[in-house]
Amino acid sequence: MTNFLRVDLAASTLAILAGLIHLGAYWGLWWYPAETGIELYWRVGVSVALIVVGCIIVGILTASINRNAPASDELENQANYRAMRNSLFAYSGGLAIIFMEAFEMMTPMNLAHTVIGVFILAEIVRMISLTWYLKRGL
Repeated sequence: MTNFLRVDLAASTLAILAGLIHLGAYWGLWWYPAETGIELYWRVGVSVALIVVGCIIVGILTASINRNAPASDELENQANYRAMRNSLFAYSGGLAIIFMEAFEMMTPMNLAHTVIGVFILAEIVRMISLTWYLKRGL
């Protein structure tokens, strides 16, 4: 497994966790929902910053531990392309549903959190697809 794929999987995992934390706060499972758009922007900004820091840490650790890992792997590249295609199908489907529901009594905060949910769903689809394609060997 290449270092790039390890960092990519870590980034996806961190993004899914951050999204679930935001949705959990919105649903009132922990903390409190964002009351204004600015507060939501700050929360998302902090999440993105933490994801970037987490990816840097994972990148440094995997590079130092796996110094002899290959730079690229054709199987991983092909699996990643196919998994990204599946993810884009999920994004497109979620976006179509959002467009259909956007004018039906959705508040801007509901819309924003629905978009976060679509991002989470698409990342989950990508990770499952990537695992499936790598295990299957294309």
